This record gives sequence, structure tokens and C-alpha cells, in this order.
Amino acid sequence: MDWLNLAIKNVVRRPIRSLLTLAGIAIAVAMLFNLLEFQRGYEQGLRSELGGLGAHIMIVPRGCPYEAATIVLHGGKWPRYMEQEWYDIVKATPGVGESAALIMDAVIKGGGSQNLIYMGIDEEYPKMRAKWEYQAGGWFDAERTAILGPSVAELGGFGVGDEITIADGSRIPPTRLRVAGVLERTNSQDDGLIFLPQATLQQIFGLEDKLVVILVKVEDVSQTDQVAERLRAASREAKAGMNIFPLSELLGTLTNLISSTKVFVLAIVAVALLVGGVGVLTTILMTVHERTQEIGMMKAMGAGRLDIFRLIWLETLLMTLAGGVAGVGLAVVSARGVVAVLRHVLPYAPSDFALGFSASTLWFCLGVSVILGMIAGSYPAWRAASISPIEAIKGGGT
Repeated sequence: MDWLNLAIKNVVRRPIRSLLTLAGIAIAVAMLFNLLEFQRGYEQGLRSELGGLGAHIMIVPRGCPYEAATIVLHGGKWPRYMEQEWYDIVKATPGVGESAALIMDAVIKGGGSQNLIYMGIDEEYPKMRAKWEYQAGGWFDAERTAILGPSVAELGGFGVGDEITIADGSRIPPTRLRVAGVLERTNSQDDGLIFLPQATLQQIFGLEDKLVVILVKVEDVSQTDQVAERLRAASREAKAGMNIFPLSELLGTLTNLISSTKVFVLAIVAVALLVGGVGVLTTILMTVHERTQEIGMMKAMGAGRLDIFRLIWLETLLMTLAGGVAGVGLAVVSARGVVAVLRHVLPYAPSDFALGFSASTLWFCLGVSVILGMIAGSYPAWRAASISPIEAIKGGGT
């Protein structure tokens, strides 16, 4: 007897009940798949984005480093600033190699739908950016000039020699700048920024002698933590309000924070899998009860206890495996929506953060589905195998 075909027919002959049971498994597996891919995708995106800064240490004003990372990587307004003179303290610290001081601000356009991010830089900044090349033009050739990221240039249709206008209501009077250069795409946050000479941005936005962040490359990467401690000591001695932390420390802190959250989400997924497993067990038990006479007839015609056990167990495995496949499909389809939600609830999300698709996660989730089916199907299969053929044919049960 072809037990596989018989099991498939038994599953599909009650389509509504089977679909509802399958849906419960699918939702739980989709949650598990997205959770596993989230951890992997988040760490990859964060490493890529922090690595794109080209620095080993980030220095910001006193405050939350998560907010600082968001501002530096994605742009925005920072309520506290560092004094320009503190940059001299950084450059004089032993072990500091290259460094760059930045000032940033943003202008909200279109009722909040568009955020134009301006970054004031000096000639040291390109040294931190190994990928910087120009589509057209080049470095600033005058005070009132700008360098555009490719996304900004494409969105506004700007080219070298065109004029752009900075205006923010009564806060900033309309100021015109000439485009000196357009960058090649770097697939980093630079693609969406507008770069101005540092002094020009400070003047336009009324932030004279103010800085938002200082990026530092150390001479010896193995000495990053020691250099960070020297910078902290120098900051305390000068009573400078600088928050100094290695980017590796930021990466570790953010990853640990996400890992802590992952534990709670994993608990929810475990409950969802448990509920799905109970649903499968209940469905199969109901099926066994409804098919008591049928099973009795099969045993009377020569089917052994092992045959009945195998049939019911196989039906359960098919149902949970189908739910696992459907769950992986649901996870892939819903990935973009899940990422959009996570961007709103996470303290920081990389710009290229995405939920991927890996073979290891796929097989793990399908393996969980199979194990769930093996466990949930054991008792109903044993119960079906224990049915007495004589009592079943008479209309009785066990």
C-alpha cells in the first residue's frame, strides 16, 4: 500500500480544518524565520554602515551614543554641540592618526516628508572616505559651493554649476550655493547628503565654532581602546563635554541590546509554536475519532498497529511540513513590511538593513516543523494504532 498517497488524500479531504491548522503552524514558523534572519541582517547592516565611516573612534557631545550614531549615519538635528577648540585636544592626543571634524544640520521640506541633510566638512574628511570619487566636478572651489551625494543630485536634477538654495523659514534666510561636484555612488549614507565647507555651514546655520562629531583613525588599530582612554582623560582634564567611544564598542552595545530583545521575541515564538503544536494534536485526534470505523476496517483487512501508527504520523508530518513551507513563504513575502515596522521601534536601524534568505535558516525552520509534527503526531498515532477492530466496526471507540 502507498502510505504517502493515502496520507495526502486523508489530509486534503478535510480542507478547511487542515488549512486552519496549517495557518497556525505557518504563522509561528514565519515569526521564527524572520527572527533568525533579523539578527543576521541587522549585524551585517550595522557592520557595513559603521565600517563605511572609515573611522575607529567616534566623538560626540555628551548624550546618548545611539542617538549620536543615528545623527552621524542618517543625519538630523543634535541639541548639543562641541566647541571647535576641542578638536585641537583630539589631534594632540598620542596615538591619533587621521581625524575629521563635522558639523551637521537638517532642513525639513514638504511637510516633513523630505529631510535635507547638510554636512560641513574640511579637507580632512575625504581622507576618511576611501570610496570617494566624483561623477563630475570636484572639491569646493569657493566658500559658497556644495558637493552633492548622487541620490540628492538625481532627485533634484542637479549638476555641476547649478545653484541650490538653502532655506528654512525664518530660521535661515534663503542662501544660494553653486554645485562644485557630484559624488559617485558609494552605497553609504554619503549618497543622500549635501556637503558644504565647514565654515560656510557654521555661518549659514548660526553654529559658529560648533561641531557635532569628530571621527578618529588611530595609528595602530590594536591600540584603539588605549587611545580612547587617552582621549577620555584629555577630555576630563580640559573639562570638555566629549563622549568618546570606539565604533567596535558601539557595535557590541547595539548588538547586545538587540540580542536581549531577541530573547523575549523568541519566547513569543516558542509559545506560538506550542499553540500550533497543540492545534495539530487536536486536529489529528479529532480526525482519528471520526475515522474510528475506517481504521477498524483497515486493521480487519490486515493492517498492523505499526501501519496505522505510520499512516497517522505521516499525516501529521505532512501537515506540519506544509505549514513550515508556507511559513517560510509568508516570511519572505512579509519581509519588507517587517523591516518597515522594525525601523520605527528599534533605537537604531542601519540604512541597508534587510531580512535576507539563507539556506541554513530555511532548513532550520523546516526541521522545527518536522520535529513539531513528530511530537504532536505521536499520541494520536498511538491512539489510532490501539483501536480494536471489532469494537470499531461495531461503532464503538477506544
